[in-house]
Amino acid sequence: MAGKKIPKDALAEKMQDVLVAVENLFILEGLKAGINVEDIRKILRVDKKRVSDISKHMKEHKAAGNRK
Repeated sequence: MAGKKIPKDALAEKMQDVLVAVENLFILEGLKAGINVEDIRKILRVDKKRVSDISKHMKEHKAAGNRK
């Protein structure tokens, strides 16, 4: 029995969501490894604000963890 067919638009949307999640993980791991924000931006071809936002969240999380 064949699986349930997903419309192409829905599939493309899901694939885009997966791509964004993988890029965010790459940014996060790159920052953890000490890669320069500009280098990450060039590798992924994303805007600097996206990388900076993730960096800020990471720093906030780290600071909150140190307070406990």
